[in-house]
Amino acid sequence: MIETPELLKKYQPKQFKVLEADPQVSTARFSPCGKVLVAGGYDAKVRRWNFETEEFKELPALEGHHGWVEGIAFHEDQLFTADSWGKLVCWKSLVGEKPEIVWQNEQAHDGWVRELAVSADGKLVASTAIDHKLKIWSTADGKLQHEITIAEDPRVVRFHPDGTLLLGDAKGIVHWIKPSGELIKKFDGSVLFVLSRLQDCGGVQCLALDKEAKTLAVGGVAPKNGGTVVGIPTLLIFDVATGELKTKFTLGAEQDVNVCDLHFHEEGFLSLITYGTPGQGQLIYVRPEEKAPFLTEKKLANPHSISWHPDGKRFAVAATNAGSNGNGRPVKDGKYLSNKSPIHLFAIPS
Repeated sequence: MIETPELLKKYQPKQFKVLEADPQVSTARFSPCGKVLVAGGYDAKVRRWNFETEEFKELPALEGHHGWVEGIAFHEDQLFTADSWGKLVCWKSLVGEKPEIVWQNEQAHDGWVRELAVSADGKLVASTAIDHKLKIWSTADGKLQHEITIAEDPRVVRFHPDGTLLLGDAKGIVHWIKPSGELIKKFDGSVLFVLSRLQDCGGVQCLALDKEAKTLAVGGVAPKNGGTVVGIPTLLIFDVATGELKTKFTLGAEQDVNVCDLHFHEEGFLSLITYGTPGQGQLIYVRPEEKAPFLTEKKLANPHSISWHPDGKRFAVAATNAGSNGNGRPVKDGKYLSNKSPIHLFAIPS
C-alpha cells in the first residue's frame, strides 16, 4: 500500500480549466469510455462536452425532458437520464451528434426522480423518486421488473456487484435489499438525521462501495437544526459483512453542512466534496482506515458533484456560481438572475 504522504504527492490535484454551463446543471458524470462529460440541466436538457480533444467542445444538448434532470447513469454506450417530472429515458451512441432514444417512459415515477443506478452486468437500471418507490427496469427495453414501496423517502441507490441493492433513505438508514425487496441488512446512519421544528433534516446524501465491496461509505450531515440546515459534514464507514460502523469522520465546521458526493478511487482512498451555506465548499481526500483527511481544499464555492475520468488522472466538479440566488427574489432592475454552473476540471500532474 502506498504511504499517505506518497499518495498525496501522487494525487495532488491541479485545476486546469473551467467549463461554463448556463443555466445551472445538477450532476456531471464522465461516460465509461471517457469520451464525453454529461450533465443534467435545470432547463430540462442533457448537456454534453467532448473529451476526445483538449478543446472540450460542447456537443448539442439532448432534449425531450420536462423538468430538472438529476438522474444520470451509464452502461457502456447507453445513457440513462431522469427528471423531476418522473420521466426516464435510455439513449444510445451518446458521443455522436444525435444520440438516439432507445426507449422512454413518460411516467416512470409519480414525480421527481432522485437517483439512477445500473447493475454490474448492465441488464437492470434502478430508479428512486419522491413517490417513495424503488423501481427496477430492464435496460434492453425499459420494461418494469420490480417495484418496491419504501416507507421513508428513498434518496440514493447503488447496485452491489452481486445484483442486490443499497438504498439510503431520508432518516439516514441504508437498506441492503434483494431486487424482490427482501431485506438483507441495515446500516444505521441515523446520526445523519434530526427532526427540528417539524422539519426532517439530513438523511443519506451519497454512498459508495469500494472495489471489493467490503467497505461502504455513507455521506451526509449531522444536522443541528431545520430551516436553513446547519451541521457538520459527516462521513460514515461501515464494514459490509458485519454492518459495523468502523469510522465516523467529521469534515469541517457547521457552515460546511453536507457531504454531497463521493468516489472511491482505485488506490483505495475516497475523494469527496461538501456543500455548505452559499459560498462554502470543500474538496477532501480521506483513507477509510485513517482518522483524518490527508487533503482538504476550500477554494471551491458550492460544489455538488464529483466524477473521475476513467483514466484516473482527471476529475470534474460541478458547482454553482458564487453569490447564487436561492430564493427567486428579483435581484437587479426587477429581473431574476438564474444560477449557472462552473464545472471545474482537475488533473493529476504526472
